[in-house]
Amino acid sequence: MQGRQGQGKDPWDRTSRDSKDALNGSGKQRAVPQRPPRMARLDTPPAVQRVARPQRQEKPRRSRGRRFLIAIIALAIGAMVIFVVAYGLVNFFIATGNSAGPATTATDFLLNLKDKRYDLAYKDLDAVMTGKLHPEDFLKVAQADDRCYGAVTDFNENQGSATLSPDGNTQSFTYDMTRSKLTKTYPLTLTLSKDTNGNWNITKIADGNGVANDLGPAPPTC
Repeated sequence: MQGRQGQGKDPWDRTSRDSKDALNGSGKQRAVPQRPPRMARLDTPPAVQRVARPQRQEKPRRSRGRRFLIAIIALAIGAMVIFVVAYGLVNFFIATGNSAGPATTATDFLLNLKDKRYDLAYKDLDAVMTGKLHPEDFLKVAQADDRCYGAVTDFNENQGSATLSPDGNTQSFTYDMTRSKLTKTYPLTLTLSKDTNGNWNITKIADGNGVANDLGPAPPTC
């Protein structure tokens, strides 16, 4: 049975092949590419070994309680370190402050002896000493030591000699004294006390033999 005739001479009912040819625009069937003569034919695709994708290793999750415990321990350690450092600094500044006053007075006294300004050195003595040792008596002692042993030329604090009383109101220093007529140094100990106004004054002077109010290595004999 023939199909219905269209306006042309071709029937309207065409095969599927004719429809594909019409879609090409040329009205002709496409040519199938020819295989090269020596090319081997493969019925199945070549086997390709597939590499497995590396798996991401997840870190084990820490429990919330463990993290909280670690944070508490870290805070406790930090607080202890801060406390130790602060405690040491406070004690250091307290000790430095306590030593500054008496050390300044003792140094001023010895510098005045070195410069033979005995009247100024006398002002570093406390009221108890000045009540027993008058200015002219102090001058005689100082000049007698200078005449026998030579003038004071240098002095240095003996390391570790500073001692402070438990109440912090009395401190002593020992100095190695150098005089022009002596070949060796001798110790001189100064004891100072703080008065009600916070001023430090010398309450005792002792030579190497423990003799009070002597500025030389021993009481002068010349």
